[in-house]
This record gives sequence, structure tokens and C-alpha cells, in this order.
Amino acid sequence: MNESLVSKYKDIITSRGLTYHYLSVPAVDDKPTLFFVHGFPSISYDWYHQINYFSEKGFGVVAPDMLGYGGTSKPTDISLFLHTAIAQDLLDILDAEKVQKAIAVGHDWGTRIVSVLSMKHSDRFLGFAWVVVAYQIYTPLPPIDVILEMNIKTFGRPLLGYWKFFEQESAAQIIEKNLESLISVLYPDDPDSWLTLMNQPGEIQAFIASGKTTKRAGYLTDEHHSRLLESLRKGGLASPLNWYKSTIGSVNSRIMEDIPEENQFIKKPAFFAVARKDHVCVYDYAVPQMKQYATGGLHLVEFQGGHWVQLEEPETFNRELHCWIRDTLQQNC
Repeated sequence: MNESLVSKYKDIITSRGLTYHYLSVPAVDDKPTLFFVHGFPSISYDWYHQINYFSEKGFGVVAPDMLGYGGTSKPTDISLFLHTAIAQDLLDILDAEKVQKAIAVGHDWGTRIVSVLSMKHSDRFLGFAWVVVAYQIYTPLPPIDVILEMNIKTFGRPLLGYWKFFEQESAAQIIEKNLESLISVLYPDDPDSWLTLMNQPGEIQAFIASGKTTKRAGYLTDEHHSRLLESLRKGGLASPLNWYKSTIGSVNSRIMEDIPEENQFIKKPAFFAVARKDHVCVYDYAVPQMKQYATGGLHLVEFQGGHWVQLEEPETFNRELHCWIRDTLQQNC
């Protein structure tokens, strides 16, 4: 990230009393503001390619450390990870920055919050972008073993085997002892390693508990790796893992009850970057899901790599996102 942007970080106490640490760069003239929402196990720095690119072109940029990460509060109370409440936290940030209209861009768990923003607060946004993980409708989830059986029936293999590890009480302690192992799994040089380590139950737990590492991806630079490692060492994993536990449990199971059916569709323009080699957020599910719900228009961009397309192919990603903003939202740019 450009050194001049480091001083642009701020802190806010949201309406429910949580501290959020976030980067804010004001827009120039009438350019829109991009609101970048990261996932697991990231920090706002994960968007540094996009922050540099769009801020240099006069776009506003807001990028928070999400709940559980970086300089933001790290609660262990699972109930605080209600996604509608987290969405309101983010609106509190936009209100503090006097941003009335933004473009929300989410990756990984950040896409869940972008989905909530689309369903409940669409009027505050010009458009929405999902990176790798598709738009999500909330439904009560069955036990993880049932989900894995459903994966096998639909896709011929389990997809979420790693959830069985992340939901365990011992997971945070095991990972904290072997952070390098976790990072090497999640940012791998070979995305096909997820076919075993992420998809198959028991594999990631055994791998991390033994302290093994796989070759780290080249797109995870030494600087980025150091920042990520420092953040996780300082804050631990107990709070970040609540993103999984709050979804596997009942915390987020009733979100749809107060959302009218017509609001379950994406009414604003939508951008979707899909990855052919993301073996968890699979193409064959993600694309039909987006096409079903994106009634306000969908721009789909296909990447051949894995889960971290904004890091792996930043030039292409930034160009495609920029072109979508220019062409689809031209009247607001």
C-alpha cells in the first residue's frame, strides 16, 4: 500500500459500541466511493492493489478491518456476529464519512455482508460487487456432516470439510500455534491443494496440528505476509472463527424472516468475479446463483486462478471492475 495512505486510517465506535479500524480516502469531484469488505483470515490490507489503483484515479475508498481482525474489536461473544448487525456497523462508518452512495465490494465472508447490504440497504449503494463467493440467501443450515453429504451428491465431493475443524473449540489454539501453516494453506501456490486440504474433512486439522506448510503463493508478498502474520498473532483466531460458528449455529439463521421476498433479489447493478480454480466456492454453483438473483443487471468476469483473484490478477481485476463502474454506472461517475 502506498505509504501516503497509511495515515488515512481512522477509528470509530459504532452504534452498538464496537470499535472499527478503517481506511478512508475521500473521493475527488463526483467520483463514487468504493467500500471494500474483506473475509477470512484477512485484514483491510488485502485490498492494497485496489486501494492504490482506485484512490490514484480519484475514487473514494473505504476499507475496514472487519469484526475480529486488525485494529477492530475482537469479541468472542458469537451473538455479536449477527450479519445484519455487522452490516449496520458498516453503515455507521459510511455515515461518519458522510458517504451517501457507495459501491460495495466483498470477498469471502465479506460477500455475505454485501449480500445483506443489498437486501436491506440497497438505497445506500450504486451497485454491488461479489468476488469469488456468490450472493447468498440465508437459510437455516443443517449439521455440517449433512452439508458435506449434500456436497457429494451435488458436486461429487465434499466442499466444506474444513468447517468441521473451524467449528471446534480447540481450533483457535491449534491454529495460533501454527499460523504459518494456516497461511500456507489458505494462500497456496497451487490452488488444487484445496481439493484435499480444504475439501476433505480432517485434512486441514491434521496438516495444521502437525505444523506442516505448503508452498506459499507468489502473490502473497513478504510485506503482505508479515502484516497478516502480525495481525493474527496479536489478535488471535478465537474471534475470526466466529464468522464460521455464527453461520453453522443459529445466530444468522433467521435473517430472512424480516426481508420481503422482492428484496431478496439484487436490484442494483451487480459485478461478479468468479474463479475457475476456487474449489470451495465452485463455479458450477456460483454462476447460476448470481444469474438467478441479479435482476438489476450482471457483469460476470471469469478468472482461471483460485480464491484470491484480486491479489493473483490485480491488474485484470482492477481494470474489469473499473470498466464496469464506468460503463454501468456512468451517470454516477
